[in-house]
Amino acid sequence: MSQNIYDDPEFFAGYATLDRSVKGLDGAPEWPTIQAMLPSLQGKNILDLGCGYGWFCRYARDNQAASVMGLDISQKMLTQAHSMTQGNGIVYQREDIETLTLPPNSFDLVYSSLALHYLHDIERLFVTIY
Repeated sequence: MSQNIYDDPEFFAGYATLDRSVKGLDGAPEWPTIQAMLPSLQGKNILDLGCGYGWFCRYARDNQAASVMGLDISQKMLTQAHSMTQGNGIVYQREDIETLTLPPNSFDLVYSSLALHYLHDIERLFVTIY
């Protein structure tokens, strides 16, 4: 299994104090630039790789995505995402994106923030997404 420091209780507790953990997308300094680059999410099938607390998943759902799936290797992150998510429209699943497989043409947009740098074989993931 790939690196998963986020399930370490001490590391997770420290991560929980960061602005991006407390304020969500608004706490990420890169968010305004990324948001400006995004197409309309309405009616799209969205995949978030390394979804963490689920901030982008909720953003996509709230912007009328047809479906949203958030994947993360960390059970602690997924537990937090579930606890912060009200309502339906998002599926959270534990997956190692290093070994991810996807059905062809299953997503219109694949998003990832702060996860790809952990991969040993990023080319494999890009081929899978493509």
